[in-house]
Amino acid sequence: MTSVDSAPPGEASVSAGSPKRGRARENAILAVALDLVAEVGFEALTVDAVAARARASKATIYGKWKTKDEMVAEALRRQSEGRAVLVPDTGSLRQDLLATTLEMAAALRGKNGVSLVSLVEAVRDHRDLRDAARGQMVRASMDVGTAIAEQAARRGELRQGADVPACLRLAMGQLLFDALLNGLVPDSEAAERLVDSVLLPLLANRQGETAG
Repeated sequence: MTSVDSAPPGEASVSAGSPKRGRARENAILAVALDLVAEVGFEALTVDAVAARARASKATIYGKWKTKDEMVAEALRRQSEGRAVLVPDTGSLRQDLLATTLEMAAALRGKNGVSLVSLVEAVRDHRDLRDAARGQMVRASMDVGTAIAEQAARRGELRQGADVPACLRLAMGQLLFDALLNGLVPDSEAAERLVDSVLLPLLANRQGETAG
């Protein structure tokens, strides 16, 4: 259980009224909010529940965030800021793309955080959540895609003019579309088909081309 009354390691000596202590209290409340979204979904989330689990007053919460969507959006933004983006380096473009596609599928399931699928309706109806989710996806696709492109270019695998970040956003859109329509997040076989049938034809350097 996350409590706003306990400081993170290394901050025990920080005074209660300091900016660092205030940030730590906010982060604890936001962590509780994400835990509850993962457990009950966004629509069922209440400020009362967050306050009770975080042992914080509702006045404290409303003093920072006017609505629950504003609170969850801020939690998503801070989660993104504090999470290192993992870039695969398997030695081949295909395997890098497959590893990244499988990571995206895990995010849809809710691996190590809130399921993106569970936020679809909320993202549609709440601009703050929509902006936060879009920011996470754009940042991740740009950072990972750029790194994969650089690795593939060094190996001579990348076709001229290939846009890896755009293709990763395309892959995320397809994974989300399949999850919503089929009720299931695509498995490893579906991820392989997506990589082999869609991503590689768009990105891989064909024989005789000059890598870009």
